Amino acid sequence: MLRWKLTNLLALTAVLAMAPLAARADGALVDDSTGTKFESTQNLGGVTYKCLGAGVRKVFFFKAYAAAFCVEGTSLPAPTAAYVQSVKGWAGNDTADKLNDDPKFFSSLVDNSGGKLVMMKLVRDISAEKMAKAFREGLSNVLPPEKVEKLIATIPGDAKEGQMVQLYSAGGKLTIDIAGSKKVIDDQEIAQKLWYVWLGPKGVSPTLKKSIADHAAGG
Repeated sequence: MLRWKLTNLLALTAVLAMAPLAARADGALVDDSTGTKFESTQNLGGVTYKCLGAGVRKVFFFKAYAAAFCVEGTSLPAPTAAYVQSVKGWAGNDTADKLNDDPKFFSSLVDNSGGKLVMMKLVRDISAEKMAKAFREGLSNVLPPEKVEKLIATIPGDAKEGQMVQLYSAGGKLTIDIAGSKKVIDDQEIAQKLWYVWLGPKGVSPTLKKSIADHAAGG
């Protein structure tokens, strides 16, 4: 009986040890809080994006959506990669924590001239008014009020639980896609600064920022 228990315990331990390897092997990012899975490579509008991390947006204690942040290309932008290496040089095993607390790291991603993509899988309804409020709060320090309102006017409408919302830039154009309903805004400043909603010092998803920092440090 004891031998049977030990054998099964060893087998269970082996399965649990292999699970993280399987999760990494399929090339996907997972938000643990909601179980939402994002493919690590996306192609939208003929542009390839590399997803760098996934996390959850909470409003008080309620989960609103799982999110992934991606950049144009197949890896970290070169300036960001160089910055990560410089931090590794003095931070060592603490690199991920240092990056997570470092606004310069996240600014290097926002300021990168290539396209960006945020994917949001909703776990509850979000009205256009609530999206507008998030944009106003997240961008008030980086965009003039008239630009924020210009962005808000582009929101296609309400988003429902289970839908995918995608915001992606290419050049100076930003596309807002709510479950296939798309609107495009042609404004270089908005397309460049929008991402501070998630990556700014008061980003709406701390777990997304931590995931980005963890993946960058381990890359």
